[in-house]
Amino acid sequence: MTKDEKMQILIISGFLGSGKTTLLTQFIAQNKNKKIAILMNELGGFNVDSKILGDDTPYNELLNGCICCDLKSDVAIQISDLYHRHHPELVIIEATGVAHPVEIYDACTDPAITKIAAVQNITTILDCSRYLNRNQLSQTTRRLMEEQVQYAHIVILNKIDLISDDEKEQVIESVKALNQKATLYETSFCKLDKDALNLLGDNITDHRHIHHGIQSVVYEFGGPVDARRFVEWLRQLPESILRVKGFMKFRENPEQVILFQYAYGIPQYEEEFMNLPLKLVIIGEQLDKEKILNQLDILQFN
Repeated sequence: MTKDEKMQILIISGFLGSGKTTLLTQFIAQNKNKKIAILMNELGGFNVDSKILGDDTPYNELLNGCICCDLKSDVAIQISDLYHRHHPELVIIEATGVAHPVEIYDACTDPAITKIAAVQNITTILDCSRYLNRNQLSQTTRRLMEEQVQYAHIVILNKIDLISDDEKEQVIESVKALNQKATLYETSFCKLDKDALNLLGDNITDHRHIHHGIQSVVYEFGGPVDARRFVEWLRQLPESILRVKGFMKFRENPEQVILFQYAYGIPQYEEEFMNLPLKLVIIGEQLDKEKILNQLDILQFN
């Protein structure tokens, strides 16, 4: 990797037991000529998967939490550490099975990461049998499984040998209804061609905005804004806005820095005690970036 080339990030998503570690192990074995590092996330305090992989591939761990929830701030530190210590061409993030791929993508928008790396693609693995029976799960879990499919660039239909041909057609029909643009692979034990995940990564720059549309825009405020007008701006956001986060100040209390987060229509405000840059990150599908920036300009200067 030359000085001017960015390291690539491959996000592997999928519900618990879908085959993420199996895919990871095989991908590493098939790509021995590529410098790969791993960032592994585990909800508990012990990562079984890292023990399976062994010590040949450099890896960092995020334990006792989920990237989606309380470890986002650690992602930039861990990826930067892998970059500076090992200079990999590719970092693979293996997320906990209850992680939302958009939230992981969100964590990778940290300015410390975007200086050195770019997201190659989101690959989601489905356990076909479990996916077919997802209605037996809670509404929240079912929604998570479906959104792991909805926001993927590649969907791997794994354990395809354990379902009938009719059931396979049901899975394919459901996946295509959720995500018409994803590349689908049918596998047993996640067996793929060597370049299956690499090739889509090469094309993602040309097609992401059209096909998947998950984009981000960053806005920097020059000072406090009116809280009421900010809430009015939030209320008119389209459903295509998936996530908003950042640090702000409001004119009603202009010295206080606020950590603001927004997802699924629910805003959250937390007081911060450090003087942090007043920047807002907006993530969504097929963003009208110019419109968003103009709206925030009006909010800031009026």
